[in-house]
Amino acid sequence: MGQAGQLDALERAVEGTLAEGAFEFDGDEAVLRIEGSLVLTTTWFLSLGIGGVVLLLAGAVLSLTGLQDEARWALAPGAGLLGCALGFVLLLRFTPLFDLWSIFPPPALELRFAEQAMVHRRTRVPFGELRPEHLVWKNGRFFRRLYVRHPSLRKQLAGFFGSEERQAEEFRRRLWELISAPDPAGALARGSDLTPVQHWIIAAGAPYGAINGFRLDRLGTAPGDSAAADRRTAQELLQDPWGAYDLEQLLGAVNWLVQDGHRADFTQDAVLAARPPAAQEEYGTLLREVDDLIARDMLEPPFVERLIELVRVRYDDEGGSYARLVPRLLRDEPGADVSEEGAELAQFLHRLFNDRNHASEELHRLKALADPELRANVGRFLIWDYGRALMLYRWGHMVGWLTEEYCWERMLPLAIDVQRRYSSWRDMATCYLQGRQLWSGGGGKAQAEYERLLENLATEPRSPWNLVPWDLDLTRDWA
Repeated sequence: MGQAGQLDALERAVEGTLAEGAFEFDGDEAVLRIEGSLVLTTTWFLSLGIGGVVLLLAGAVLSLTGLQDEARWALAPGAGLLGCALGFVLLLRFTPLFDLWSIFPPPALELRFAEQAMVHRRTRVPFGELRPEHLVWKNGRFFRRLYVRHPSLRKQLAGFFGSEERQAEEFRRRLWELISAPDPAGALARGSDLTPVQHWIIAAGAPYGAINGFRLDRLGTAPGDSAAADRRTAQELLQDPWGAYDLEQLLGAVNWLVQDGHRADFTQDAVLAARPPAAQEEYGTLLREVDDLIARDMLEPPFVERLIELVRVRYDDEGGSYARLVPRLLRDEPGADVSEEGAELAQFLHRLFNDRNHASEELHRLKALADPELRANVGRFLIWDYGRALMLYRWGHMVGWLTEEYCWERMLPLAIDVQRRYSSWRDMATCYLQGRQLWSGGGGKAQAEYERLLENLATEPRSPWNLVPWDLDLTRDWA
């Protein structure tokens, strides 16, 4: 059954039910709008009225039997419930409430099947992120309500009378068929002019893009009203955490990721983690001590001596040459960071002074790298840096700093390097997750979210990882 036919079947599933008035089906645009409906609101107020009448009758019976105190516990709430119901009826009767509702309706939740996304206000949840368990029933005595319960969106989808159980289940089943239907050909072509190689490039940066809520079927912003939101989010993410307020700072961040990135730290930490326990303990003690002095702003000469000793221990056999650069870098002498050693040490000192979490995260990395298997894999974390560099190019294009052609020309060599380093999307994803675990000093609470996201990318039929083959010939295929 085609998409239009499935929408028609979904519409038929709610005909004659309580939910019918809350839906607007647009088969031409492939959109299902779920609007706030007065039907359910009216039902609730009628229920309040019935409850109020029952409580008043119970209070009257208790009063006639001489139980005055007990009667008050029924009469007061009953009067309140009945008053609410009568007030709503008066609003319907003597005010243009229905007209106001039609003129100023609450924001509708939209299921945009052409865009493969559920949208409410500024929240967009791609269908690929939804699972059957996100569609949750909440059953009451008289009503069944279907909710979407996703980390990014919690909203009622439909309300049915308890007697409409068959129609309710039919609606849910057909709705999930529409959401989960694979559409590989459409996903590549839908609203996008990307070539297969361009799709491959976007797919290589998919984890960092998807975790921040960006589409994976285009270089720039999403279409329509979402474009402004994408542009604003890209601007915010460039500024924090990347500190890129202009093009020069953006390109500086990209160049650092491509040339060194965090994988340089990972390599150094792997060397530290392979040392004897006594040497690791000495380094850890010095790192904590220096970090504490920085936190307390105690930067007198004894601090410099401890910092020099930290650098000497950190770089072991080459520690002497690195240690001699410390005073020059602290004085910010011109040319102190020109050499390879100077540039590497400058990065280490910058993070030590400016990132209050750096010391604790490095100690966590050393602990994680005690695992020989992880330590042996430390040379394969290029994707952690390159995956984010690819997304920085996209954000630069979204905010108008970079042209489309400039991005593709510079992203293609990164994608080729990624393809050369790994054997599959799964292999790349494993190294990406391990890289993030080391970068974050243990993974933190967000690691599970990354694991779930990458599993979705690996298994969802509409995922770019399942739409373009890993071994695609990455030769420029656009005009």
